Amino acid sequence: MIYLITALAGEAIPLINAFKLKKDISFSKFDVFKNDNIKLIVTGVGKIRSAIATTSLLVKEPPNPEDRILNIGICGSGVTGYKTGEYFLINKIDDYSTRKSFYPETVFKHTIEEERIITFDRPVNRKEFREPPDCLVDMEASGFYEAASQHFHSHKIHLLKIISDHLKGEKLTGSFVQGLMEKLIPALRTLIDDSYKVIEKDTNVLSSEDYQVFETVSSDLKLSTTQRFQVLDLIKGYKIRSGGDMDFLRKFVKQKKSSKVENKKVFDEIVDKLEDVMEED
Repeated sequence: MIYLITALAGEAIPLINAFKLKKDISFSKFDVFKNDNIKLIVTGVGKIRSAIATTSLLVKEPPNPEDRILNIGICGSGVTGYKTGEYFLINKIDDYSTRKSFYPETVFKHTIEEERIITFDRPVNRKEFREPPDCLVDMEASGFYEAASQHFHSHKIHLLKIISDHLKGEKLTGSFVQGLMEKLIPALRTLIDDSYKVIEKDTNVLSSEDYQVFETVSSDLKLSTTQRFQVLDLIKGYKIRSGGDMDFLRKFVKQKKSSKVENKKVFDEIVDKLEDVMEED
């Protein structure tokens, strides 16, 4: 099953038509549409609505291990060099108000350009910033991700965003949004197909020795469950995409520090190293 999460009806309509989805009348508080392989929910605008709707969908019908979840829709861009209609797979989410960061990890090879996104609590205009964000901007990504991560590992959570504006106060019509989404459907189909090519790989990619290194580092640094999942997913992605060994991780063994702050610094260093290795690939 593929779970599709959109904020706007204008984002959902092209998907409903393309995949021949039918209204699911068992949901009363949200508009949900489905076929045998896809369920789509329209959440409304904002990270809180996105989190509530995503949770509602997944709690009512919990996902199976092979399932995937995907947030798809429009976004703004602080980068003027990016054109309206360009689309990106999100590899990092920064929540502007909470300062939290999240790392959806793509462990399969693909041709979609990746980019970071910042989630704001309200619409923003580039005039508000001394320097506009050097990435994408939306109002749902962090809420969606936090809710989805309660049910999925990060390598099964994807965000596909298409640029609709450049933070200049542009007024977006429903027909304009639908037109953008129609252009995004071929990329969505390819992304779904590619994600399923590693269903078997992503469970067996690490050797017992690899797991031992991971468990030792996790224990030494007293990583939380969320941090463990994040590092494990990054390691799996690194192994699948680059085929590399785990030697670089061994240097972090026995780096336990005297405080949570120092442990967090080592954890951040591990994440940065894994992301750098993935980008080099």
